[in-house]
Parts: sequence; structure tokens; C-alpha cells
Amino acid sequence: MESFVVAQLSHLKAKIASYGKENLEDILHVLLGAVTLITRQNRCRVYLEDLTGGILVCAAANGAQAQAVKGQSFPLNSTDYLVSRVYMTQQATLVEDVATLAGPNALELADRFDIRASYLVPLIHQGRSAGVLSVDSSRVGRVPAESQRRVLREFLDEVVPLIDQARKYHQQIVLARRIDKAKKKEAALLMVKSAVRLIDKLTLASVLIPSPLGLESKEEGLQVLASYTKDQGARQLYEDEKLINLGPGQSLLSRYISSSGIISDDTLLSPLYIPNLPAEPLQKRYLTEQMGLKSLYVVPRYEPHTRRIICLVNYYTRGSYHFSDFEKGLLEAHAEMAERVIQEIGVEHMEIQVLSEINDLLQEKFEGLQPFLNRALSKATELIGADTGSIALVREEEGTRWLVVEEADGRLAGAKSKEWLKKDIPPIRVGGEKLPPEERSLTGYVAYTGRPHVIADTDEEKRKKGLYREITGVIKSEIAVPVLYDDQVIAVICLDSLRPHYFTDEHKRILMIIERLIAPFLYDLQRIEKLTGEVINLRRDVGYKDPKISSYKLGNIIGNSAKTSELIDFIQRITPPLFNRLAKWTVRDLQEASLGLPSILITGDTGSGKEFLFNNIFSRLREMYQIEIDPRGELPVKKTNIAAYSGDLTYSELFGHKRGAFTGAHTDRKGILEEAHGGVVFLDEIGDADPKTQVQLLRFLDNGGFVRLGENVTRFSRVLLIAATNKNLKQLIESGHFREDLFHRLSELTIEVPSLNQRREDIPDLATHFLGKLYQVYRKGGGEEREEDAPVLTRGAQQLLSQHHYTGNVRELRSILLRSLFFRKKRVLSEEDIRRAIGEPERPKGTVAVEKLTAQVAEEIFSDLRKGEGDFWERVYEPFSESRISRDVVAAVIDLARREGATNMPKIAVMLQACDPRAKDAESRKTFFRFKNFLYKTIRIA
Repeated sequence: MESFVVAQLSHLKAKIASYGKENLEDILHVLLGAVTLITRQNRCRVYLEDLTGGILVCAAANGAQAQAVKGQSFPLNSTDYLVSRVYMTQQATLVEDVATLAGPNALELADRFDIRASYLVPLIHQGRSAGVLSVDSSRVGRVPAESQRRVLREFLDEVVPLIDQARKYHQQIVLARRIDKAKKKEAALLMVKSAVRLIDKLTLASVLIPSPLGLESKEEGLQVLASYTKDQGARQLYEDEKLINLGPGQSLLSRYISSSGIISDDTLLSPLYIPNLPAEPLQKRYLTEQMGLKSLYVVPRYEPHTRRIICLVNYYTRGSYHFSDFEKGLLEAHAEMAERVIQEIGVEHMEIQVLSEINDLLQEKFEGLQPFLNRALSKATELIGADTGSIALVREEEGTRWLVVEEADGRLAGAKSKEWLKKDIPPIRVGGEKLPPEERSLTGYVAYTGRPHVIADTDEEKRKKGLYREITGVIKSEIAVPVLYDDQVIAVICLDSLRPHYFTDEHKRILMIIERLIAPFLYDLQRIEKLTGEVINLRRDVGYKDPKISSYKLGNIIGNSAKTSELIDFIQRITPPLFNRLAKWTVRDLQEASLGLPSILITGDTGSGKEFLFNNIFSRLREMYQIEIDPRGELPVKKTNIAAYSGDLTYSELFGHKRGAFTGAHTDRKGILEEAHGGVVFLDEIGDADPKTQVQLLRFLDNGGFVRLGENVTRFSRVLLIAATNKNLKQLIESGHFREDLFHRLSELTIEVPSLNQRREDIPDLATHFLGKLYQVYRKGGGEEREEDAPVLTRGAQQLLSQHHYTGNVRELRSILLRSLFFRKKRVLSEEDIRRAIGEPERPKGTVAVEKLTAQVAEEIFSDLRKGEGDFWERVYEPFSESRISRDVVAAVIDLARREGATNMPKIAVMLQACDPRAKDAESRKTFFRFKNFLYKTIRIA
């Protein structure tokens, strides 16, 4: 078997293994793909045992006439059918010519579905059959070869246990629905019995509910849920034909109700009296004749806003009888009670099932947010019987809230079920009717209002340009429920059906139960994922070590100089007592709370490594946390740059805000000081804090109290605050730009990071370290350059770097090494290579972008984009993705755009030929979101 097929089968096995018991359809969908891959035949049927019906039901099929094939089931215990025989005997059967089979059943089925050859395999689990797989062909003799059959059986041996588990769970849910339906029918029967006993002249009473005309039909009729008459023979006669057709002219009621179950004639908005039934166009005329029914009083119960029928209660008499006003009132009250029976009685079993299922889910261990979202969505979809669905997470970008199911690169951020039905979901803007029609959506509206909502008919919603946004044309009805935590919408669950008017108040109630149960768990997982992301970035910064260096200290602080030793000594002295302080926050300690919060001030020149020092302090505290408190936990951490914000945005970033506190504040938001409760916060460029923020920071450090912007409620949080600045705070105090009392509060523990010129003896080891890290990032893949081929510096090159006067400190050293790496001709970097990099010679002609200096590369790219030579994706995104230009080059291009007047993201997108942010079509919106996501999340521009 080809290596490609082996690899694909391995991938498909892993995909099936990743599904839970709720994902029967997803598992079978992947199975059909695997069978096609193995056998090279695209016609396949999967039958599964259904003990509730005593049949083998076709649960999945592909190829010609797949839908018709799915409608054919077989008995469990009959040898008259080949599928049943394979199930009973547990013996695989190869039929090269169906015409040779004995019995009319096989030939009749073969002709109906054009099957001329088949290979049937029993699906065996724990010694008994769970179903049958059939691989078919319309050509005689075309069956899988022996080698293909062997691979297929091996594949089935691995996946059948998962299929059988999902089958049992699916049938358990179906059975729960049947039990609920039976309870409703029983309760409705009690109601119609009471009606006949209530009024002497009543001969027959019945309750009708909407029901599809067939399995694949999009039209509805009215089904007899329950009926009663004292004449049992008449009752049997009435119920023989369960469905009343609502097609035009098909029945008396079709005059008033459309085939989609909507009242189309206002006459039926009130109870309707029909005095002479025999004179009316009746679908069941023989009933009136045989039962002698003369008059009918119809009481409709419907949803007021959609006019969709919930139920009709019919009251028949044998003679011509006019009900009195008292009797009419009695019957109308009776019909209202019947409606409540239908809507409220009989759902207890399913609700108990929901509570049990979600409770089991919350007891499981999940490695991350994604597996939990997938399982929660799968359970919701299966429990409600929806065809597909999604969970979208709320994100905020530049003051605008979006619902995101999948990232711009196709990776899932939220979750999708039966993804083949719901592909390529773009970011959805949160908002209501004030949004342009093309941006409105059900999920966006639900996230905006914080309330559940149902679209009964997507076609009708599209016609009136309402809240539906089409992802795929097959969806006909939709329900969405917000996931709320602390009164904030953090996600939206959306389920879809291929049938119009599928979702009911009962479904809404079940979804809201699920939402309330999963919301706290979802919030915690999101918080953990954000925290883990921060920690991973920190660990990446302190984790790399070059084997050629012996002067690493603590994490990866490098050097033997006196200044470096001071940094090491500072970290070793402060971290144990600080950790003891943090540890007390896990228990109630009133005395500790009165001391104010601890703080550290890190000073130093630009580029000297202040954030790197913070990373090492945090890394040490984190190690202590995992040793002393929680081996698998994470110490909370948040980082921000004060200079990146201004005014209310600075305050909001630190302390949070209330919805409506300023333009763009669409929802309540926690600040980073609240999010990092119990952990560590790093504030870079503290010297740029505005006066209002300084006042609140001082108050916060004194007692841990703060007030969100737009609120008057004092909240409390405990963090270790580490601030950094390259400015002289004492000079800012003298000029009135920084509060002296805040300075004293921040500088309880102060450390100055030395400049590179103050620690020249450390430069050779620092250069080796950075050169190794840069090589890892920029080395060519595909085996052209191996990890062990990292370039090395000659002694002369190291000496030259040590003698150079640095104005940009570590950042400047890194830039010199990057240029040397790009321009090197050999593995060894000589003194001449470094001298050329330090002198920044003119750009060599004819070289490609990867070989140019950062500033020169950026200027050339920007100039070409301004001339219209290429676009952002060709000149920036692709080279960066292929490691042909660095993050610094991309950031420099953005800086050039800003200098030219592109003051916000839409203007930058236009100037760099990325997209047209003003375009309203979905593809343009998706491209703009991808552009912003790349710059903010990947490049991390301010």
C-alpha cells in the first residue's frame, strides 16, 4: 500500500479516536472516507443494530442514491436478507454478481438501488455484531481485492469499538426522546377524555400537532397526538390515518394553515366554528359519514410572533349543535391546558438526561479549551437532535467585538460539529439591527443582547433581511444561546437544522441548562489558556541555552561580570520572601492584607533587558509555586506596556471598565490587575502613566483596592507588581509629571539593569547565545542547514563586539548579529563580517530580500508597496511565513506606514495594499480580520 494511503489512514484513525460518544455521525462520515480510500470505491453503506426497533438501520451511506439507500432498513433476525444474514452469522460475504443470489428480496433491492456487486463485513465488538458494512458497485465483478479487504478489516477492528459506543449512546438519546413523547401523548389523552366528559354533546375530541409529511420532506402536516370518543371503533377509525395534509386544497384545515405550519388565514387566529362538516372539502370525508360527525369547534394555540401552530384542539358533535358562550369559554380554557401539556409535560426525562450528561462532561479531564468545546457542542447537538452547530468565542479588536469560530488560517478557535455541513465560518460582528444588513447575524445579535433567540425559517429571515447570515444554503432553522459568566457574554452556542421550524421552547430550555452548567468551566479554561500562553512565551524567552556557553546563571542570565552577579544576587535574595508573600494569598490572612502590596522597580537604558530580567524573576517564582503549592498549576502572570495606551484606555487596561464607560466599551471588562489575582503583573514604561492612572495605582498598592472605569464599586486583587522604565523618575517628579508618593511605593525594591557597555566581559557569551537563537529562527529548512551547523564567531569577531560602543544595548547587539548572519559567506563569522555589519555598508545590488539589512529591507518593501508593485501578502506575509524576513522587518514596514500618515489599522491596510477595509462582503471582512490578527498576534505590534 502506498505510503500516502498509510499516512492518511493513520490520520483518519486518529480523527475517529478524537471523537466522543456523542459524535456518531462524525465518526461514520470519517469511516466512509476511509473505506473509499482503502477500496477505491465510492459506494458504501453502514448498518447499525437498533434494538428499540428490532432492525438494522442504515446510519450512513455515500455514492449514488445515498438518501434513498438510507431509508431502507432490515430486520435483525431474518435470513431472507443478505445484510441481516451477515449480521447474524458474523461472516463476511463477497458477492461478485447479485443476480446469482437466491430470493426475490435481494434482486428487488439490487434493481432499485442499482447494486450489481457487494462486499459485506460484519462490525463485531466484544464477540457480537453491532452492524454491517457494505461496499457496493454498479458493475458485476467489481469488488475489493484481497489485499484491500485485509486492510479494511484491520481498520474496522480498531474503530468498531468506538462506533459501537457511539451507537449505544445515540440510541439511548433517541429512546429518551421517545419516552418524553409517550408521556406527552398520555397526558394529551387525559385532556381529550376530560373534554368529552365535560360537555354532553361532544362526540369526539382530538389534539393535532405539526409534523413533517415524511423523512426527507420539508413540508408539514398535522399529526393526531391523541383522540378520544366513547365509541372505540370510531376512535380507531379516526386515528388510522395519522397525518392531515396541509397542501393547497388537500384538507379543510389547509384553507387556514400553510404547509409550513403557519396560520395563513386570520380567521383561525381565533376559535373557529364549522356548523356543517359534510358541506366542507374534507381529507377524511369517510370519517364524517361513518361516525356521523356534523359540527366542529376548532381552538388554535400558536406562537403569537410567528403564528406557528403549537397545537389544534378539535371538538366534534354528531348533531348540529351551537356551543353556548359558557361552553366556548370552557373549551378554550381546556385547549390552553392542552397546550401546556404538550409544551411542559414529558420533558423531565430529557432534562434529567441533559443534567446527567453535562455533569459527566464536567468531571472529565481536558487538556485545553478545544477538546472541551468540541465535546460540549457534540453533546448539545446530539441531545437536541440538531443537524450541525458551532460555538463561537467573543473577542475584542480595536473596540469592536467579534464572534470567532475559526482563525484566519483555518484553525479552530471555537468548535464545529459535522463540519462538512458548516464550513469556513468567518468572524461575525457582534451587534443588532443597527449593523448593515450584510453584517447582521443570529449569533451576533444574541451576543449583543445576551438573550437566546430562534430563527424558525431562514429563507423567510433572508427575504426580510433580518438576523440570519448564510454560511451554507442547506440550513433552514437556527437557535442560538449566549454563554454568560459574571453577566458577560463569553461565547455563543448556535445549533442548526435542515428543517424549518425545528427548534422549540423545549430545545431553548435544554440549551440554557447546558449553558448555565458549562459557563464557569468554559471561563476557567479560557483563563487558564491565556495564562498558559503568557507562561509559554516567558519560558521560551528564558528556556534557550547554547551548549557552547558555560556562564548561564539561574534561568539563562548570561555572564560573569560584577554587574551580572548583582542581578543574580538580587533575584536570589528577593524571590524566596516574595514567594512566601504570594503563598499567603492562597489563605485568608487579615494581617497580611493590611501591609499593602509588594512591588519592584526595574530601571535601565532602552534595550538593556528589563523585560528579560522580569521573565527570569517570574520563572523563579513559578518554579517555587509548582514545588510548594501546585505541581500542575500555573502562577498567574500578565504583562502590558503603559506607553501603548492613553487616557481611559490605560486605566481600562489596568483596572477594567463597565459597559458604556467610553466609546467602544460594549461590555464589562476585567483589567489585568484583576485577571492576574494571586500572581504577578509587569508594567513596562511606567514613566508614561497618566495622572489618573498614577492615583489609582497608588491606592491599589496601598490596599489592593481599585474601581473599574465607569463604576463606583471597590474591588480587590492581590498581585506582585513589577514596573520598569528607561526614564529618570526623579526628574519627572521634579517636573510634576510623576507622583513622588507613587515612586516611593514602587521603589521598595529597585534594581538597575546595566547597559551593555557596563558589562563588556559578558559580550562574547551574549553574542554566541543570540547568534544561536537567531540561527534557529532563520536557518533554511529541508535539510539545507542543520541545527548543529550553527555559525560561530572567531576570537577577533568576539573582541570587536566587546569593544564596540552600544547605544541600543542588547537590541543593538542582536541587530548586528542578525545582519552578520544574513550576510555570512561561511559558517565562521570573522572580524570582517562583524565590522561590515556594524558599519552598515550600502546594500549590495541584485541580492534578494533575505540578504538585506532590516532597515533597508523594510524601506524597499514599503517603497514597492507604495508604487503598487505587489501587495502586502506577497511582499510581507509570505516572506515572513517562510522565514525570509524577520519580525523586525515587518514591524519596521508598519512604522514607515505610520510615519506616512496611516494612523489606524484600516489606513495601514490600505497603504500596504492588504485589503479594502471599507468593503462589506464577507471575504473582504475575513481578509481584514486576518491582516489585523497577523500584526497584533503574530508580529505583536503596539
